[in-house]
Amino acid sequence: MVKTLCIVQARLTSTRLPNKILRILGNSGKSLLEHVYERLSASEHIDKIMFAIPYTPSNDSLAQFLDNHGFDYVRGDEENVLSRFIKAAEKYNPEVIVRATCDNPCVDWRAADDKLSALEGHDYVSGYGAPLGTSVEAFRYEALLKAYKESKDPAEHEHVTPYLYRNPDMFSIVKIPYYMEVKRQYRLTVDTVQDFEVANIIYQNLYAGNPIENAVIYEFLENHPEVMALNAEVEQKTL
Repeated sequence: MVKTLCIVQARLTSTRLPNKILRILGNSGKSLLEHVYERLSASEHIDKIMFAIPYTPSNDSLAQFLDNHGFDYVRGDEENVLSRFIKAAEKYNPEVIVRATCDNPCVDWRAADDKLSALEGHDYVSGYGAPLGTSVEAFRYEALLKAYKESKDPAEHEHVTPYLYRNPDMFSIVKIPYYMEVKRQYRLTVDTVQDFEVANIIYQNLYAGNPIENAVIYEFLENHPEVMALNAEVEQKTL
């Protein structure tokens, strides 16, 4: 039985850095996608991880990669990511869904477990205080189905959860703090070449066959401000 399903949205058609999720990080021999999977697999509460990818021809090689590595996935509409999540969830009918994105090779599984613990009695849990690229969202499948059926705004279908947090009168929403204090808001998502450089250096220096603890990543960045400076000027896309 899959009570908690983690759905990772993934595609190869990133506008600023195409095919980034299949790039190898450091000397690990593993792609960014594989590291995301490995880190989320360290969660104590996630029962199953699967990828939700577009059915466009430009993502056929991603489907082949997932097949070759034995990863579970579904294919759906490229722009309507919410419909992709529903299609993925229908396969296992979970109680709870964790939403993750494949461009975050420093995603924090401990933060994911914190959100899942906080979800008891609520519909949607997000967080604050975590560095960009380390967090996930957790919500009930029933709530996501309601969003899918009732939302008419294309942006709410592209970004999956806005209908939930925009309607606090309809859903029980909780926002929890990051479980540890960080000295600054490190940029740890991968959206540009500069972002990938940062992630690549982190993995070259810290990866030893097991998921790197986030506290170790932050300590490394504090000790190497020249690495943090590499993507300090990158502007984050907004919703």
